[in-house]
Amino acid sequence: MTDSTAAGPVPAGGAGLGPRIGVGREAEVYAWGGDAVVKLYRSGFAGHRAEAAALAGLAGHHVAPGLVDVMTWDGRPGLVLERVAGADMLETLRRRPWRVRALARALAETHLAVHAVPAPADLPDVRQVLAARIDGATLSRELRGFALRLLDGLPSGDRLCHGDYHPGNVMVSGERVSVIDWPNAARGVPEADHTRAILLLQWADASPAAPRGLPGLAARGLVAAGRSMLTRGYALAYADGSPRPLRDLESWLVVHAAARLSEGVVAERARLVDWLVRAMHAFEA
Repeated sequence: MTDSTAAGPVPAGGAGLGPRIGVGREAEVYAWGGDAVVKLYRSGFAGHRAEAAALAGLAGHHVAPGLVDVMTWDGRPGLVLERVAGADMLETLRRRPWRVRALARALAETHLAVHAVPAPADLPDVRQVLAARIDGATLSRELRGFALRLLDGLPSGDRLCHGDYHPGNVMVSGERVSVIDWPNAARGVPEADHTRAILLLQWADASPAAPRGLPGLAARGLVAAGRSMLTRGYALAYADGSPRPLRDLESWLVVHAAARLSEGVVAERARLVDWLVRAMHAFEA
């Protein structure tokens, strides 16, 4: 892997910056030669550092695209990545909803494989990330204090956490499954990342307006395939394959629900706040 700067169409192999093939809140993805893509981050977003660190740590584990290069293009930070064939898991579910059980298992097994990898030391602690998000969420003082007290009692860890694991970030090509989009990568215990995935699968708004989490395709893919079946299948397969008993799942879910409110998904707010109030009463009864 090299670190290069480009101001024009001069990537390795002589090909130019190709057509745009993907767009998100933080970055755009362009073709880069025949077997790679370049992910260019927008001004003001610095997720390329965490993404590059995570992908470097995953080299040789065959669960994510290979990191080819770290570069700058016209002042924008970018990552040159192995081009992954196939479709994301949401699209696969939309086309083949009868595969929901097998895909739920694949979703869990791939996540377990990620959590078997030690996190690079320069990734942030997921507990610190969540504390900052809870501080930035629109919450009553009572609910914020409750969530932060729970977080304070939860453990740190050294496992690689994706930070936004859901079927839209998992590519399926034949027998290969690859996890993409790592700007929220952090280090922590597996439960911290697992419960974020459950939150997104179970409660995330499926509208195109949602800034992070399940994209608009979920409205068709997960409804057609059975959202609850996918969530339950993933959770059971993950627990069954975990090398140790899972701990503190309810507490992690509460913390993630509070942190999710910082993302400003209006359609989710009332439901999350109501759940947090009920959880606070149950925990403190």
